[in-house]
Amino acid sequence: MVTDRGATVHLTPWVVLTGLLLAPVLVLVGWWTVSSAANRTAGAAAVEPVVAPVTRQDLRAEAAVTVEVGEAPGRQVTLAAAGTVTAPPSVGATLDAGTEVLRVDDRPVRAMVSSAPPWRPLAPGDVGADVTRLQEYLTVLGHYDGPADGRFGAALRRAVERFNVEAGLGTGVGTFDPAVVVWVGPSPLVVQEVIVETGATVAPGTPVLRGPARASVVAVTEPTGGVAGVGEFGAAAALVVGSVEVPYVPGSGAVEVPDHVAAVASALAPSTEGAARVRAVEARPVVVVPASALVQGADGTVCVYAAADAQPRSVSPVGGGVGSAQLPADLPLDEVLANPGRVDLAYPCGSS
Repeated sequence: MVTDRGATVHLTPWVVLTGLLLAPVLVLVGWWTVSSAANRTAGAAAVEPVVAPVTRQDLRAEAAVTVEVGEAPGRQVTLAAAGTVTAPPSVGATLDAGTEVLRVDDRPVRAMVSSAPPWRPLAPGDVGADVTRLQEYLTVLGHYDGPADGRFGAALRRAVERFNVEAGLGTGVGTFDPAVVVWVGPSPLVVQEVIVETGATVAPGTPVLRGPARASVVAVTEPTGGVAGVGEFGAAAALVVGSVEVPYVPGSGAVEVPDHVAAVASALAPSTEGAARVRAVEARPVVVVPASALVQGADGTVCVYAAADAQPRSVSPVGGGVGSAQLPADLPLDEVLANPGRVDLAYPCGSS
């Protein structure tokens, strides 16, 4: 028993020494085992490219408005120009075609009387109803003596050049910019109220004056900046109240044709006011993609990708909805990468 006990006492230091020597080895082996094993978390975080088909649709621009039947406030006239008012409108002035309404940056901005407002810049080669209205306007001013055929040809270009000289733009400017005129409606307008004063900073959509109140109309209150800030409506649209739809000129602020006023009043009855929509007459073809398919580059460029290894395509969104974006119809893709923000892209957006 003594021998056994002594042996036990003798062996204990060796056991302790062996453990101390093996501990670092075991730690190193454990570290190597963990570091060489697959990283399951990293593997789970990896995201595969997801490709989604694009859809092509014909959409009509729409904007929410409010309407009220009764006496409407005077027509509110807004600018398409930007700058500083150096000479404001005058109360009591009659604004006929070509009358100077005000001055912005010391350049005259003149009244345009026509059935609908100018809604885009016009240049040689353009065609459309707005070109016809420009031809009619410049005919009244004595600058144009050709046919009102809706085609921007050489004769109209010369007339526009003469008009632009008077507008303070210098010689040789053969394109028409809506910023050089103020649309006052389909007939001359008397200034009842001036909204801006000398020194005011103005931008497109800024109201500058108001005409006399109008009776027996449907007053239409558009969003701030007008429906043009919501989408492309062109010169003609429809006012939709319930199941009733009547013609409406964007920016006019009113429906005045008696039969149309009566139809809207019937749709609102027994109330005299309510919610409505302004809807574009012409549908616009668009491509619809997931909103997640859009990527913005460091330089502000917006892009979509056909695949993670494809070159980016620069796009300009024209609208959208919940979870989707609308792009111009000429996008030559049938499918797009739906998750470019979560995968490695071969080419960054905005790269040359």
